[in-house]
Amino acid sequence: MRIGESFSRSVFNLSLPAWRRLRSRYAAAAIPRPLELRFNAAGGMLSALQCLQNRLFRDALHEVSIHRAIFILGHWRSGTTLLHEMLALDDNFISPSTFQCFNPQRFLLTGGFGQAEAARPTGDVVVTSSSPQEEEFALLCLGAVSPYEAFLFPDALKDLERLCDPDNFTADDARAWEALWMGFLRAVLHAGGADKRLLLKSPSHSMRVPTLVRLFPDAVFINLTRDPKAVFASTVNMWETMWKRYAIGIPLKSTELEQRVARIQDAVAAKLRSAADQIPADRFVSISYEELAADPAATIDGLYRRLDLGDPARLALRQTDYLAGANARRSQLAPSGKGSGDANSIRFNRESRWRA
Repeated sequence: MRIGESFSRSVFNLSLPAWRRLRSRYAAAAIPRPLELRFNAAGGMLSALQCLQNRLFRDALHEVSIHRAIFILGHWRSGTTLLHEMLALDDNFISPSTFQCFNPQRFLLTGGFGQAEAARPTGDVVVTSSSPQEEEFALLCLGAVSPYEAFLFPDALKDLERLCDPDNFTADDARAWEALWMGFLRAVLHAGGADKRLLLKSPSHSMRVPTLVRLFPDAVFINLTRDPKAVFASTVNMWETMWKRYAIGIPLKSTELEQRVARIQDAVAAKLRSAADQIPADRFVSISYEELAADPAATIDGLYRRLDLGDPARLALRQTDYLAGANARRSQLAPSGKGSGDANSIRFNRESRWRA
């Protein structure tokens, strides 16, 4: 890797402890010296900002309480982003933004910057700095144990199940994970409204439901399923695409990647079946991506009713506009200009009761 490439490539905003933990854990990976210097220098600055943010907001965050959180579960590439973005249109809910998740050390100090748009690496969704995002990225950047270590060091995919579940961490790692995550969530609420309900989406949460129930005893859960063959193919593509952009270590060969994805898919399904058996029906609902895509109005209405989320009617115009805009953006992203056919493509009935 050339020196220029080390300084121009896409990276995650890792704090210095986050980088040092990863560097120690994946010591066998050959890392160009300029890239290592970049992580150390940027990490030092981010850690200094994190210390300042913690000091200035510690008392205020201590007063923030989290009540009735909403968790969207489901395997990667099962359409959870679509559901997340649709539910996030309800201003009674609050989700971590893209800017917050990728800049967790400083967002209370600096706020966001504009509304820059970019296509997600998988090429199917346009995100902005304010788009609802997975807080798993914040955990990675802050130095908590995270399955997203595998984006940088592909060998971590072999251990992904353990990296998801705090019950499998060492005692020190589990305490650090919980403290960093809860601190981040309180900061999101402090910035956007402490009276709102957190709306959280991360496929990794599907592997840690018992921990979520312990930390959030009044939370509700939405499990999104999708045709397993489609999920498998799209997930393999996701890892390959993310490795092209972010990998420091050597990506897994195709056969090994496919074997790992299949194993993880089975593990997620088993974890979610167990969760469904242990959580009351009025707090755990499963829907399919296919029914959400075919009839968004009825599906969202059913979720609101079954989980007591409020009144979905107030979202009518927002949801209609969102779906129209999302389809237009995805059509622009597709090479043919005719739509990508991805999991997030939507059919919308003009006669829906959400019609303006």
